[in-house]
Amino acid sequence: MITVILGIFFSAFIIVASFLHSKATLQTFLNPEGLLIVLGGTFSIFLMTAHFKDVKRLTRLIWFMVFKKSSRKKDVKRILSECTETIERGRMPSETGHEFLDRALTWLGAGLKGEALDKLLIDGAKLEMERNQQAIQVISNLGKYPPALGMIGTVFGIIAIFSGLGIAEGQKHLGVNLAFAMTATLYGLITSNFIITPLAEFLSQIAQHDELELSMVVETVKLWSEKESQFFVEEHLELYDAS
Repeated sequence: MITVILGIFFSAFIIVASFLHSKATLQTFLNPEGLLIVLGGTFSIFLMTAHFKDVKRLTRLIWFMVFKKSSRKKDVKRILSECTETIERGRMPSETGHEFLDRALTWLGAGLKGEALDKLLIDGAKLEMERNQQAIQVISNLGKYPPALGMIGTVFGIIAIFSGLGIAEGQKHLGVNLAFAMTATLYGLITSNFIITPLAEFLSQIAQHDELELSMVVETVKLWSEKESQFFVEEHLELYDAS
């Protein structure tokens, strides 16, 4: 979380410092129409390209990225440790709040073991990771649209400039108006390179954490099915602390 805050801070600092160094007025960079085209257009494309299930998954990944990234693996490890203790006492754990683990406990409670259980665990974890990657790909693909939308806003602005060239007032402010039109392209580049692309990269890192978490669940459930001792399972979980 600290790295996210630092990244946002430095990105904002770079943009503000560049603005101040340009010696341009604030009004030059304020283009509500261009902002509407870039942000509104990007959001519209997101709605057209993303399925509802992808939106839900992205929301979950962003939630964990912001609030639970540092403690997530520890939480899963704690849940698995508690389940191990319950199984050692001869009882099957109830719902844990971890969706994939709860499904695995259902399979274990139904008496599945050996190759049948292994196949369900491995295929289930693989599909879960593929769904994450599919949702993240929606964001990655979205990054290519803001610059193009910015160019559309710029073209609108240039058309307006050309239409005013026959007027003395339009010729007088040609440079300012052209700079104003170019701000739409600037908005598109900032949105793509400072927001969407870094977000997609960070979500990919969260997906890698998910992969490690699922691996922990799969291997632990296998150990439960093989009736390994609580000591062995706990020691196996400790191995993930180095990851």
